[in-house]
Amino acid sequence: MTPAGKRIALMTFGVLALAAAGGYTATHLALKHGVQLNTYGNEVGGSFRLMDSTTGTMTDQTFRNRWMLVLFGATHCAEDACAPALRNMSAALDQVEGGRHNAVIIFVSLDPDRDDAERLRQYGESIGPRIVSGTAAPFALADLAKEYHAPIEKVPDPEWTYSMRMSPQFVVMGPEVRYKGMVDARADSAHMAADLRRIMQSQNGE
Repeated sequence: MTPAGKRIALMTFGVLALAAAGGYTATHLALKHGVQLNTYGNEVGGSFRLMDSTTGTMTDQTFRNRWMLVLFGATHCAEDACAPALRNMSAALDQVEGGRHNAVIIFVSLDPDRDDAERLRQYGESIGPRIVSGTAAPFALADLAKEYHAPIEKVPDPEWTYSMRMSPQFVVMGPEVRYKGMVDARADSAHMAADLRRIMQSQNGE
């Protein structure tokens, strides 16, 4: 190899080594620290970053100026509780909003090992157009669930080996990503609608 060729090879190796080191450092920091969440001063809830059901990324800012009703669970949901809760909330929003769609239901899967983008897409479509599903890496989900006061509980399941327990409440975030209250996730659609009207009217009266 000529001297010029050796210099080019050494320079190429140096660039690749720096890139690899930078990539390792970035990955190491991401795995160690994850996405920094911001409560925005809320006692419950705040920012989030999730992989959505189209393999893209969604954040709380994606839905700014809309009401967000956040529920944690999984497609393999303990006691099959998640789908009925999501259907009841969808029906409640139809009662409260009529044909308008100023509110969105954010379904956060606590089971990223099984709930990939395609499964989340199919699950959401089977329930209704108001459902937006997403998930994240386990360490990020742990931080997010803590922010939204949602327990993470894996329970044995004879059919699925294990399932994830649904959070007991929908967390209601206002259009400016401010915490407004909670709605019982096991209530029927009529009771959910009554609670939503009370919460939303309180917001409008501020």
